[in-house]
Amino acid sequence: MSSIAKLLSILELFSESRPFLSAEQIAAELDCSIPTAYRYVRELVESGMLLRFAGGDYGLGPRIITLDYHLRVSDPLLKAGQPVMREIADRSGFDVVMSRWYGNELVDTHRETHDATLDLRYGRGRPRPLFLGAAPKAILSTFPKAKLAALFNEYAAEISSSGLGDSLEEFRSRLLKIRRAGYYLSNGELDEGVSAIASPLFTDDSGEAVGALALVVPSQRLELLNFDRLVETVKEAAARASSRARSVIEG
Repeated sequence: MSSIAKLLSILELFSESRPFLSAEQIAAELDCSIPTAYRYVRELVESGMLLRFAGGDYGLGPRIITLDYHLRVSDPLLKAGQPVMREIADRSGFDVVMSRWYGNELVDTHRETHDATLDLRYGRGRPRPLFLGAAPKAILSTFPKAKLAALFNEYAAEISSSGLGDSLEEFRSRLLKIRRAGYYLSNGELDEGVSAIASPLFTDDSGEAVGALALVVPSQRLELLNFDRLVETVKEAAARASSRARSVIEG
């Protein structure tokens, strides 16, 4: 790992369960000397990426918030998707969530809230389970065989417990059904009493999704609604957001 990669990897050491770290802890995590760790954190403090607190520990700095703002105003999918999400939320009366797949992480990047009483466990920026819920399954259904094989090799237990299959063949088969349908419906997989209908989002013509758009509905209300119409609404919205994002990218 290069020095720059190690420097940036320090930011990934911080989490909800570990909001503060000492230079010694960082050195142990990076398997480097303590003086080297101090040099890294000093550079990150100078750039605003980290803050040094009175006790000597370090935490994420305000520069992260600035970068988050730049992401929100410059990300083509967010720019293209937000008006579509707002329209669907207003028309349906339900929340709409955009999720993005980064490497082997899934995070929600935007939520159009229509029901303020709906308390979702995962909010913007908080990593979500890779195989539970409507969004990841809609995204996974578009992945090529080699990528699915790599994921299965690394996460076989999680894939099995999520109901996506106990073998690679089952995993692929179940995702193929989702791909053909163009959407996935989850019921209480992440939050009890909450259902979601998700369809994949694309930013190019590769056929591999980079995210998903999901309509979030209280499960008890789902059976009273025109389900087919909801599905078509979500699929059409995802297709429209994807098309607009490609237009932004291509200029």
